[in-house]
Parts: sequence; C-alpha cells; structure tokens
Amino acid sequence: MSDKPSSAKDEDVIRGLVENWARAVRNKDVEQILAHHAADILMFDVPAPLQLKGIEAYKQSWNSFFDWLDRGGTFDLSELSITAGTDIAFCHAIIHCGNPRGSGQEDDLTVRLTIGLKKINGEWMILHEHHSAPAD
Repeated sequence: MSDKPSSAKDEDVIRGLVENWARAVRNKDVEQILAHHAADILMFDVPAPLQLKGIEAYKQSWNSFFDWLDRGGTFDLSELSITAGTDIAFCHAIIHCGNPRGSGQEDDLTVRLTIGLKKINGEWMILHEHHSAPAD
C-alpha cells in the first residue's frame, strides 16, 4: 500500500492521463485521445472556431492537426503542473508545436494548455481543455 496522500495519488493518475493524451496525439490515436474526455467537453483552441462543444466536435478538431503532424510537425508537452482535490482538479502545461520539415516557416508555435477535470464514477475525466497563445 502506498504512503502517498490521496491528492498525491490523484496527481500521479492525472499526470499519467495527460502524458498518455500527449503521446496519443503524437501517434494520431483518436481512441486514446478521447479516452478520458467527457461527452460534454468544452474546448477553447488556438485556431477557430472560438469554442468546441461536445466530444464529436472535439474529435473532428484533430483531423487538420493530424495532417500537420503527417507533414513533420511536432507536439511536445512540458512544465506539467497538477492540483487535485477530492473530485475536481486542474493542470497546466506548455505545448511546443514544431513546424513541419521543409515548410519554410521558421517560427514554431508554443502554446499554453489548461485542463479542468472532474472525478466521475471514480475516474478522472476532462471536462474542459484550453489551448492559448500569447497575443503579440
């Protein structure tokens, strides 16, 4: 039995969940990307539209990103920080998206990631995902 307090155990579970999500994005594994997202997820993303409501809209948003990955783009997560309560948690991180090889673009995109989670039937589920870029 672990000596970790419950919140530390939950933080470990959430860290694994988010790291697996990022790996699934790199692998273009839609089933694993969606694995811990609630049916009524709300996402704010960098590209339009302003918001995506529901798991189907969220799922569809990955298609153009996969095309970008196929051309050599990257998706790397860093600086992941997690705060977990009994049944609500949030985390934030940095996502670095490198431009595809041969794209002629020199500037890579680094964005902020914030995720809101709720424990539902004993399992952490993502209810809100927010990707944002600083304004110039």
